[in-house]
Amino acid sequence: MQPPIALWWCLDAAAPTRARRRPALDDTDPRPPHVRLLVAFTNSVDVTEGTDDITTPAELSAWLGTHALADDAVPVTADDLALALRLRAALHEAFEGHHDGVEQGSALADVARDLPLRVVVGPAGPALLPVDDGVRGALARVLVAVGSAGADGTWVRLKICAAGDCSWTYYDASKNRSRAWCEYGCGNKVKTRAYRARRKSGAGVAGAR
Repeated sequence: MQPPIALWWCLDAAAPTRARRRPALDDTDPRPPHVRLLVAFTNSVDVTEGTDDITTPAELSAWLGTHALADDAVPVTADDLALALRLRAALHEAFEGHHDGVEQGSALADVARDLPLRVVVGPAGPALLPVDDGVRGALARVLVAVGSAGADGTWVRLKICAAGDCSWTYYDASKNRSRAWCEYGCGNKVKTRAYRARRKSGAGVAGAR
């Protein structure tokens, strides 16, 4: 059994008021906002295109500003960048486990120790918010999204494309959560490769007779 995500708790009296397949976070997207954020964060690296939006402190600052997690000019240190990349890798690992139903949360729990959350109680009820300000507070909001996804059942629908040359994060909206690829193109590529491999194997056996 994987350890739970570590959180720091405290009670407040009131809550404070590019390219490939990269849609902006907007109100027309049917996925919940927390799902869109988790998908966008993990897809900030694109294996197919060989690009990464978060390789320097300045790029992390820009990414957090673009996604309304922090001010555009928030200062970012090398340690902040390393923590962000650890968080992204941990989410990617967790999503990989959702294909076979085996939760892989140890890496995410480890990162969460450096991104504490607190409970605030307001008119709408209790809510989780970051303990820290700045970059760490912004990254902790990604963990808030993790909690929201776990609460509404969308967490297990976040997966990594099964095509080895893709590794794109996608939301599996199928009724029985059986979708294995981020898009039909990736599925077709995998099926075509398997078909060619079977034909090649069959030809080899026939030639040996």
